[in-house]
Amino acid sequence: MDDKRHAAPRMRLAAALTVLAAAATAIPGRTGADEPAPPARPRSVESESPANEPILSNCLVSLVQEAKVPAREAGVLVSLDIREGDTVTRGAVIAKIDDSQPQSDRRKAKAEHDQAVAKAESDVDIRYSVAAELVARAELEKANDANRTVSGAITSVEIERLRLNQQKSELSIEQARLEQKLAGLTSTSKEVEVQAASDAIGRRLVTAPLDGVVVEVFPHEGEWLQPGDPLARVVRADTLRVEGYVDSARHDPEAVRDRPVTVQITLADKRVETFSGRIVFTSPIVESGGDYRVWAEVANRLVPDSGTWLMRPGQTARMTIHSNQAPLPPVRRDLTAPPAADPQAAAR
Repeated sequence: MDDKRHAAPRMRLAAALTVLAAAATAIPGRTGADEPAPPARPRSVESESPANEPILSNCLVSLVQEAKVPAREAGVLVSLDIREGDTVTRGAVIAKIDDSQPQSDRRKAKAEHDQAVAKAESDVDIRYSVAAELVARAELEKANDANRTVSGAITSVEIERLRLNQQKSELSIEQARLEQKLAGLTSTSKEVEVQAASDAIGRRLVTAPLDGVVVEVFPHEGEWLQPGDPLARVVRADTLRVEGYVDSARHDPEAVRDRPVTVQITLADKRVETFSGRIVFTSPIVESGGDYRVWAEVANRLVPDSGTWLMRPGQTARMTIHSNQAPLPPVRRDLTAPPAADPQAAAR
């Protein structure tokens, strides 16, 4: 009797635990390991305009081009001419690393180059050797004339000495010409050293790699930099990328490739700004869900009387692809084509 009385509550408890476990497993958004399901990647929402042109909402605005400007040589940062928010142009000097050593090397190489050039351009040694050879030839001829007039007037030993002196003078001319040629080669070598020192000075001038806006500056003046250390981050803001997804079941890639687009951005004051651009990339891959990725390059604009750009990376945009218009000239390159024949090489 006691065993039957205690067995009934245990059976009811086991059944209750089974029901609770099944309910917990059935909660939406839970996995078997009771972990939250990963969030889905946000995608652009596609609709169509009255002209059956694709309209992509929630498109992402991002950068087309950016660069971290590196130091190319080791040294102390002696000048830093930028700060965050500055607008720079490609090739503009934005910083300088100490260049006292390559400046000294350049001055030394320049002096040695000038010396070698002066020696290569001088023909004094050649003219002196030619004159000495004429004198030696005249002395030998005079001695031979004397012997023809009076036999034995000049000893044979003296005749041989004069002949040797004339040959020595001829060799001196060749030596002078050789030294002039070597001086010319030395001047070329020193010119290379001058150029190498000038290049070393140029590598210590840090220049902007593109037209853009400085968004980060990493070091301060007086800090030591190693080659490759980032000095600043510059982003291009006049042209931005707008990326979205097109439904492959509604629009073929050929209908959107290289087409002009109109992009709309809603600002904080609910004002809508419109921009023009073009599709520059159409993905050949159809992703899960049946969409393929496209992006356009869009020309940005400055706020009037301000240095602030209207469209900024990270914003979302609405993009209309004008598929009914003619495609623009493609910006893609075919790198698989054989190089064009060089007419000069063919002529050679």
